[in-house]
Amino acid sequence: MNFLNYNEISKIYDDVREGDLALIQRLIRALPSHPDTCVLDIGCGTGNHTDLLQKLTGVQVYGIEPSEGMLEKARRKNPEITFKIGQADQIPFDDNFFDFAYMTDVVHHVPDIKVMFTEIWRVLNEGGKGCIVTQSHKQIEERPIAQYFPGTTRVDKERYPDIPELIEAATTRGFTEAESEILPEKPIELGESYLELVRKKGYSMLHLISDEEYQAGLRKLEQAMRVGPITVQPSGGTLVWFTKA
Repeated sequence: MNFLNYNEISKIYDDVREGDLALIQRLIRALPSHPDTCVLDIGCGTGNHTDLLQKLTGVQVYGIEPSEGMLEKARRKNPEITFKIGQADQIPFDDNFFDFAYMTDVVHHVPDIKVMFTEIWRVLNEGGKGCIVTQSHKQIEERPIAQYFPGTTRVDKERYPDIPELIEAATTRGFTEAESEILPEKPIELGESYLELVRKKGYSMLHLISDEEYQAGLRKLEQAMRVGPITVQPSGGTLVWFTKA
């Protein structure tokens, strides 16, 4: 398995990724209404979601990320956000600091989700809520990209904890109201921008398959798009919610 160098990936990350407005609007609905709300984005990357949430709400938002290359880009986007080097199993903030904590498509990078939930519990206030945005194993199998790069299904099912495992880990740690919510997706067209994302390996799992499989899948995708964009049904995402009672 190849090593993922996110300092290198950060150089092209914003070329192929942007914030998901609909997702952030869903998270915002779960925020406390008081003006001193503090929010933590765990594994914030280059700060796309962090930036969106802060600008839409005006609340105090913090982001942690283990890659200095990613953080360097994040800091340029919004001076109102406090960014720190950190990761899910070692959050660099005091106990009972946050009202809400979330991570988007990050949990598959966490070595031990039990330690992660222990840390999230520690930094959340009493009554604080958390949300992990991820995909179930079924959703991973249904990704449109799997048609061209089938090996990505295997590597990501090995990396991603499935939804029942996340809920059990949260409940074992003491969180209540642990439940999942499926985010449905409408059919979309994949065009040149998607092809460019794949060419730049904007998805981390493309770094984890063999170069032979990657090149074969890229050729297959390029051939499919020679006649124009293709319409696909995205596999959607899953939100795992939990509360520190």
